[in-house]
Amino acid sequence: MSLTDSSVAEEMIQILKVNKIAFKIQDTSKDFDATFANNTAQDSILIMLNPNDFDKASRILDENMQFNINEIDPLHPLFSFTIDELKDVVKNYDEWHPLDVKLAKHLLKKESITVEDSEIIDKQLQKEIKAQLPEKSNSLTLIMGYGFCIMGGLAGIGIAIFLLTGKSTMTDGSKKYIYSKSDRAHGVYMLIAGTAVFLSLFILN
Repeated sequence: MSLTDSSVAEEMIQILKVNKIAFKIQDTSKDFDATFANNTAQDSILIMLNPNDFDKASRILDENMQFNINEIDPLHPLFSFTIDELKDVVKNYDEWHPLDVKLAKHLLKKESITVEDSEIIDKQLQKEIKAQLPEKSNSLTLIMGYGFCIMGGLAGIGIAIFLLTGKSTMTDGSKKYIYSKSDRAHGVYMLIAGTAVFLSLFILN
């Protein structure tokens, strides 16, 4: 969670501490060049949680964070959201700031609409299932990979290694291959071809 309001960040930190939820803090403003010092949009605080604690932390923050509609900027983007878009904010609470979720719930409540827990659980389950599915590389990536390998370029070997070993981190902290078995097989073939051509060119030179 990245925050630009230090008072909100402090409130969240205190809530996490009281509820004994482990976290780490990084002041991301230190990661930028000094020439951007006047860009306040970059002066943010990053609160990092253990993936296994995220759902628990989200629930606790939602229950304990102070929310005053009168303190919300009237130009806040959520005020222009449709009902369906506001419902999506609530269902995808893991992708939004806790106060944004509270605002979305508030705006829905004004319309006598409530997003049921079963809807939120179903949405999160759908996302988890989708995240488990391997990506399908596009034809252009494969063509470029084989093309670079045949020409003896290191770029082809790089593409092969990425197809073969690329992994993504799941919400529970585990890792899975990004690409399917067939794509990883293409990675093996590219790696063999690219390495053979590169070595041949190296020996000839």
